Amino acid sequence: MSRQPRELVVLLLRNVVFRHSEFRSLEDALVEKYGFSKIEEKEQKISELKQLIPEECKKKIIFEEESTAPVVLEEIERKLSALKIYSGIFLESDIQVYILGETTQKEDIVAGEEQYTIYTAEYQMVKFVSKSGYAIQQLIEQLTMDFGIEFKSKEWVFHKCEEG
Repeated sequence: MSRQPRELVVLLLRNVVFRHSEFRSLEDALVEKYGFSKIEEKEQKISELKQLIPEECKKKIIFEEESTAPVVLEEIERKLSALKIYSGIFLESDIQVYILGETTQKEDIVAGEEQYTIYTAEYQMVKFVSKSGYAIQQLIEQLTMDFGIEFKSKEWVFHKCEEG
């Protein structure tokens, strides 16, 4: 019986920014909204910074006409070196998502008419792998519509490998 070659499609996104008020990270959104599961997670903390904005500074920052504008009360920033792998099905195709390299996670606690948190995650590289380039493209479009993810560059790579 001869082996049939199959093609894997890879999409590399560099300098990805994910920002949301409910989900802390792209990983959380993949798991909770799209049903992906965590396969592997290795991370090492590089740094953590927590900054509280003192009350007297908040008053100086806000001008009379801007008194209704939201003000950041607290900022938390964590830098990690990460390798995370998630797997799921989108449009009936298996997709693996790899989060690679440096990740920066930020939490900004903002007060306006009410207090809320904005989560921002910046990723050095996110790699999507599937047999279906169409499924990857549609997942990226869905993530962009649902969460407004941004990225500096994208690169498509196609690999032929033997079925085994």
